[in-house]
Amino acid sequence: MQQNQNNHQDGQPNNIVENLEFQSVLDIYNLNDDQFQEQLPEQNNKVLERNNEQEHHLNLNTQQIHKNYEQLPQPDLEGEFYKVSPHFLETNSTYYCTLQSKRFTYYNIKNKNKPLGILDFDYQKYIFSFVKSKDETYIQSFILQPEGCEKKFEFVVPTRTREQSKQWIQLIQQYIQQSDGYLNNIMSMSKYHRFWRHERILDPQILNQAQTGDLLIFRTKGTLQNLQRSITRSDYDHIVMFLKNPWEDPMLFESSNQYGVISFSFKRFVRAKSYKNYEKILYKPLLNMSENDRIIMHAYAEAQIGKGYSLSMMKFFKRSTRQKFFCSELIAYIYQLMGLIPETEKCCSFLPGNFTDEDKRLDLLKSAQLGSDYIVDFDYLQQ
Repeated sequence: MQQNQNNHQDGQPNNIVENLEFQSVLDIYNLNDDQFQEQLPEQNNKVLERNNEQEHHLNLNTQQIHKNYEQLPQPDLEGEFYKVSPHFLETNSTYYCTLQSKRFTYYNIKNKNKPLGILDFDYQKYIFSFVKSKDETYIQSFILQPEGCEKKFEFVVPTRTREQSKQWIQLIQQYIQQSDGYLNNIMSMSKYHRFWRHERILDPQILNQAQTGDLLIFRTKGTLQNLQRSITRSDYDHIVMFLKNPWEDPMLFESSNQYGVISFSFKRFVRAKSYKNYEKILYKPLLNMSENDRIIMHAYAEAQIGKGYSLSMMKFFKRSTRQKFFCSELIAYIYQLMGLIPETEKCCSFLPGNFTDEDKRLDLLKSAQLGSDYIVDFDYLQQ
């Protein structure tokens, strides 16, 4: 194994190296490299057809993550509703709700920055119904139910917003009837546990939008990986960073025990269906970075290519020589070189899950910040 080679040069005895091996996302799913090369033209055509089909059915311009972050458009409608709790003993709570671009979103009334539920009509077909008062003069409540599951989202209209409720009903009905979920009878999201809790993004969208510094964070399938996550107390076990030049497709930059520090194309990762090795993959955009800073970050990353992989308990007690990295240590080091992480922080103390919302939002310096977690959907229309 590569991480066992020359460990003395890094000041770490060979017998300290752990069995926590962050596998490379370059691994081909059910194909070796020779088979991959032979099937590449055919897979290229299939992927191209799939991406074209996705782009036809889904407006990929609706989520320009980097461009729209600082100037978020106002919602078409916004207001407060009582959400009916699915639990018998819980009372109905007031939520802040928005309706915009064929999606209904609700938030805790005290925190309008992090959504608690995202019902995207393009990603899933919804059954919509509403209840009128006995004299039919106003709307009492409305229900959004994802077709294919028993979950219901029921909202009661407060007295103070009865006049606006008709607008909500009309626009929800309009958006549903215009949505890709309704027109294409899409029910794939309903099979995922609590799918409404997360933002989602398709791989063609990432191909169009990814910039240097953005992240992909992985939860790998397998018993060994479950053990690894329990030891590290993290829900995720691998992380890579995007590198993007104007003249090339996005590249993935990582450190793994097979290859050390390398970069390779995101397209290859998708073509090979390597994503099937993972239970979940998150896309995490790096926001509020100038183009010049991204160019510098790209150069810092390229300077690390060819260095080795190392993960041992000794790393947590001494300063690294910066010649060998495990995956999240490498990303933290690049962020630190850019001044986004304080120089006093030990890069080896960062694990993949530390970069996610599910851990704790990582506070970056220089006004930069990591955006929301986006679950990446592959082969979306074929699910």
